Parts: sequence; structure tokens; C-alpha cells
Amino acid sequence: MKQLRVLLFMVLAAASASGLMAQDSIKVGSTAPTFFLPALDGSRFFLSEQIAPKGHKTVLLNFYTTWCKPCQKELPLLDSLVKRYPSDSLIMVLVDVGEKRDTVLKYFDSARYKCTVLLDQFNTVAEKYGVKSFPTLVVIDGSGKVRYIGNGFDQKKGVAELGQVLDKVIYPKKSKSKKTKR
Repeated sequence: MKQLRVLLFMVLAAASASGLMAQDSIKVGSTAPTFFLPALDGSRFFLSEQIAPKGHKTVLLNFYTTWCKPCQKELPLLDSLVKRYPSDSLIMVLVDVGEKRDTVLKYFDSARYKCTVLLDQFNTVAEKYGVKSFPTLVVIDGSGKVRYIGNGFDQKKGVAELGQVLDKVIYPKKSKSKKTKR
């Protein structure tokens, strides 16, 4: 049985590497590709448990690496932004791309940030999401739709724009009433 699992894993990895399973890059409005990855704390994270039909949280995916200086500058800003929203409506998930667990453990201070850290050591999820640069942010609403994609780091514009998107996704009634009052 174990040999069968190893063989299946190898076939899937080869198909993915050859592009047979590759998808076009995601777009705002498309359904987010589901995935599961190991977390830094040893658990497993399943996107499907956060969004509909099981959960209805908004998920902020932050694709990053420990060597990325803009990622390091952006993380505290994202952390303070995320704290503005109720924890039952938004979860921030850092997806470390291409690095080993030990490398991430040395870098990441889990006590400092309120987020889940995932290990995408073989770039499978980053590929699904079309990540080409770091940091890359993706907002997925509770129904599983991609609502925002941001590449790179712009301290003023990027965080403010992300906050506006999160407001619209998490508080849709307030956003609509603001528009009608103008």
C-alpha cells in the first residue's frame, strides 16, 4: 500500500512538473483553487475548511519567502491590518514558497504574528495561483471567489487598497450603504 502511494505521488508530481496539470493564472472573480498544505506547527491546512460550504471566512493568502526583504517589511503592516477585523471572519495565511521547514522556523516568530504559516516547499500551490513574484497577496471571500490579487510591495497604496477590498468583502452591507449616501 505504501509503495502504491509513493508511485501515485511520483506520477502526480511528474504530471504537475510537465505542465499536464497546470492551470491558467487565477483572476479576480474566478473560483480559488483548493489546496491543502502542511503548517509550520505540524498540522494540515485545508482551504476548503475555511470557505464555503464548510466555513465562510475570508482568507488572505500571502505568498512569501524568508529571504524576501519586501515580504519582511509588509508582514507587520498586514498583521496590524488583519487585527482590525473579527477573527471569525478573516484569517491570514502565510504561504512560504520553496523553503524547508527548518529555514522557516528559524525566521518566523509565531508569537509575534497572528496567522497560519504553511509550507509550500515544492511550489505546488504557488504554481496553482500563478505566483511569479514575492510578496503576492490573494483575497478569497467566504464563497471561494478570488476578490483581490496584488503583486509586490507598495507600503502606502498596497495596504490601503487591500484594506478597502477587505472592508467590501467582510462588511458588504456597510460598503453598499456608503455608496448610496454619496
